[in-house]
Amino acid sequence: MRRRTLALALAAVMVAGLLGGCSSSGDSTDTTAAETTAAVAGSEETTAADSGDATEAAEADSTSEKVFRYSISTEPTTFDPNKCNSTGDNEIQHAITEGLVRNTAGEITPGIAETWEISDDGLTYTFHLREDAYWSDGVQITAQDFVYGWQRLMNPETASPYAFIGEYIKNGLAVETGEMEVSELGVTAEDDFTLVVELENPTSYFLSLIGSSGQFAPVRQDIVEEYGTEFAATADKNVYSGPYKLVSSENNEYIFEPNEYYWDADSINLDRVEITLVENTDTALALYESGELDYVAVPSAYVTQYTDTAYSWMNGNVGYILFNFDCDNAAIQNQNFRLAVNYALNRTEYNTLAHNSVYDAFTGLVFSGLTVGDSTYGETYDLDSYSYPVDGDQEKAQEYLTAALEELGLSDASEIEITLTITDSESVKKQGEVIQDLLQTALGITINLEQVTWAEMYAGVLDVGEYEMAVSNWSPDYDDPYTYLELFLGTGNYNYANYSNEEYDALLNATVTETDSTARMDLFNEAEQILLEEAAFVPLYRVNTWYLLDDDVTGLNFYFCSVNIDWVYVDIVS
Repeated sequence: MRRRTLALALAAVMVAGLLGGCSSSGDSTDTTAAETTAAVAGSEETTAADSGDATEAAEADSTSEKVFRYSISTEPTTFDPNKCNSTGDNEIQHAITEGLVRNTAGEITPGIAETWEISDDGLTYTFHLREDAYWSDGVQITAQDFVYGWQRLMNPETASPYAFIGEYIKNGLAVETGEMEVSELGVTAEDDFTLVVELENPTSYFLSLIGSSGQFAPVRQDIVEEYGTEFAATADKNVYSGPYKLVSSENNEYIFEPNEYYWDADSINLDRVEITLVENTDTALALYESGELDYVAVPSAYVTQYTDTAYSWMNGNVGYILFNFDCDNAAIQNQNFRLAVNYALNRTEYNTLAHNSVYDAFTGLVFSGLTVGDSTYGETYDLDSYSYPVDGDQEKAQEYLTAALEELGLSDASEIEITLTITDSESVKKQGEVIQDLLQTALGITINLEQVTWAEMYAGVLDVGEYEMAVSNWSPDYDDPYTYLELFLGTGNYNYANYSNEEYDALLNATVTETDSTARMDLFNEAEQILLEEAAFVPLYRVNTWYLLDDDVTGLNFYFCSVNIDWVYVDIVS
C-alpha cells in the first residue's frame, strides 16, 4: 500500500466526491457508525483500553474487503455481449462472461468447455461442456446458450456492430447478410453439454479469438426475451456466466462482485471491483495519487516524472494517417505524392512533439509483437529493409514530390492543399498540429485541419469516406496479422481507406486457406510490403502504455489483443 503524505490525504478529501466518498482498497471494514462513534468517544481511555482497541482494530483490518479500483475515460457502449464493439466493452465482458475457453494474456485454458477436439482438417471443433457451470441466478449453462448467443450475434436483426467477427463460422457471412437463416449457422448443440462448431476455413487462432472476445459468450434466450430492447441496459436486466457479476452501473460507477455460481469461484480473490468514469486523464492521475484508485494509465505528458515508479507495456495499438482513395483530391490518388509524404515525415520528431517520446516511432502496420511460431513478427521480418526511415529522408521526399508535381501538372508544391481530419480531443488536436507543421515545412504544401467528434469520425466521416486524410489507429482483435491487414482488404468491413489492390486481396485471401504456418506468415508479410510500396497509409507509432499500480495489487494481466487490462485474477495482499 502506498504511504500517503498529509498533502495527498488532503487531496483525497478534495476528490472523494468524484468517487462517492469510497475508501481506498483495504481500508474499509464492517465497523458500524455506532461502533465508530464509540471508538472516538473512548479515545482518551487508559493504556490498557488503548491496547484493546488496537487489537480490535487489527482484527477488523484483517477482515477488510479486497477491492480493486480504477477509472475509464469513456462510458461502456453496452453490457450486451453480442453488441460490444470496443476494447473497453470487451474488458468488462471478459469479467462478466465465460466463453468456451478463457484467454489470459495469451494463455488458453478451459472455460465452460472442459475439453475439445479439432478435426484433422481444422474445420470442426467439438466442445464438451462442464456440468458444474451455472448462470448467476443458479440456472445451468448449456450448449444451447452458446447456439443462441452466436446465432443472435450473426442475426442481422440484432444489428451487432461486431458481427463480422463471427464470419469465421460456417455460413457466418451469409447469415450476417441475410442470405441464410440463422439456423444455418455452423454451430450445433448435439446435447446439453456437447457443442459442435464448424468453420469456413481452418483458423489457427480460433481458440485465442473466442477466449478473449466477449461476442462469443453464451446468452440466455429467456432473459433476452423478457427484457427485449432493455436487455443488459442495467445490472439487474441480465444474468452472468463469468467470474464476476455487474451489481450496479449508476452514476458512472460500475460495481462488480464475484459470481457465487461461477464454476471456478475459488480462483477469484476480490470482494469487489469499482470502475469509475473519469474523462480527464489528469484527474485520474490525481485520484491515484490520493489513494482513491489502485491503477492508472499515466498521461504521456507526465511519464518522465514517473520513470522510477511506472511500468510499461505495448498494447498492440498502432497509429497512422489514412489516405482516402475515393476522394476527389488528385494528390491523394498520386502514388509519388503519398511516397513523398511518407519519406518527408520524421517520425521520431513527430513522437517527441506529439507524444513526449512515450510512444515508439513505427513504420509498419502489423504490430511487431504478434506471435510467429516461437518468435514474433518483428523478429521474423526486417521492417527496416522494406519500409521508410524512421527519421525520414528529405532527399527522397523531394524526388517523389517533384515526380508528383509533374504528373499532377503543377508548378509548385504550394498548389497542393490537403484537409487532415482529426477528432476534437486535445491530445489528437496536438497530433494534428504536429503533422501539419512537419509536412508543411518539409514539403511546402498546405495542410488544413478539420476537427470532428470521436462519434462523428467513426459514424459519418471514415465509414462514408467523407475525408481526404485522417488520423486513426487500430488495436488487434486477435493474435494474427490478419486483424491489421484486413483494414485494407477490398471487401473489408473497416477498409476506411477505400483501398483496392487485386494482388493484395489475393495474398490475404490465400492466408485463409494456407495451412502451413510459415508460408502463411510470409503471405502476410508480402501483403504488408505492398501497402508500403504503394504508400497506402502513413504509419506513425506503436503505443507504449505507462501505468502506475498500487504495490499491494497482484495478478493484474495485460494483453495486446481484445483485453488490454485483465483484472479477473487480481488479489490485494498486505
